[in-house]
Amino acid sequence: MKSSLQTSEGLLPERLARQGAGLTASERALAEALERDYPHALLESATSLAARTGTSASTVVRLFAKLGYGSYAEAQREARAEVTALLQTAGQRAPVTIGTRRSLQQCVDDALLHDQHNISATRDGLDMAAFEAIANRLAQEKGRVFVLAQINSAPVAAWLALHLNMCRPGVHELGAGAVAATDQLLWVQPDDVLLAFSIRRYASGPVKVAQRFREAGGQVLTLTDSASAPLALLAHERILVRTSNASPFDSYTAAFFLCNALVSAVAQLRHEVVSEALKRRDTLWKDVEDQQLIVGETPVRRPSRK
Repeated sequence: MKSSLQTSEGLLPERLARQGAGLTASERALAEALERDYPHALLESATSLAARTGTSASTVVRLFAKLGYGSYAEAQREARAEVTALLQTAGQRAPVTIGTRRSLQQCVDDALLHDQHNISATRDGLDMAAFEAIANRLAQEKGRVFVLAQINSAPVAAWLALHLNMCRPGVHELGAGAVAATDQLLWVQPDDVLLAFSIRRYASGPVKVAQRFREAGGQVLTLTDSASAPLALLAHERILVRTSNASPFDSYTAAFFLCNALVSAVAQLRHEVVSEALKRRDTLWKDVEDQQLIVGETPVRRPSRK
């Protein structure tokens, strides 16, 4: 999969390799320094980089323009993404992401850039065969679907479970407020499915739950940020998501994108059943709302909707 900020132009080393013959002597000296210490060399300002490599700030700006970057800041964003992809915790990523001087406007722009590229990279690297296998399995009505996530992934898992429940019966969330995952494991059947999220740092709990599902004959599906994640190695099918961010914390925008795509696919595969279910849901909501508008025996007038 491409880096979260990689474009069709490629990362800095690729661009330098293509442009090497057309560089001036001062640009070539700068390029050699960048190649030796990429991506860390780009974490400092253009002025500091120029001073350290014995060139000028104008040479730095000129080189990055020649390499196809819109600005030196754009190249820095790419470098931060490459560095933070290797760091496991928010504490380790903090000096790289918030140790630099950025305006609040830059914080907004950086977040947008990262999320746009997270979604693009996730889509470009999506294993469609795995996606289709997961969507088809979720669309089957046999067995139950258990959605499992921990801590930071929990909001995405809750959204997915909520909407899958509108598309098919037997969806259970193994998260906050739900029956403990350990107790749910008492009744796992071969037709059941575990859909688990695995985003660094990887916890041992979901791995043990997945092992129990496999032992019971159930199927394990996972949405993860790495093919080498412990849970990914146990999964029957897996799809990968990018989580790079301009802050110390992982971004879950692309994870929401994948879940949105999964719900859309399941709804499409079960379109007739889902259409009928949503009609019943509208009726249920209307009945509940009408009941809630009655206080004691005195009807409460419903506000008009204009």
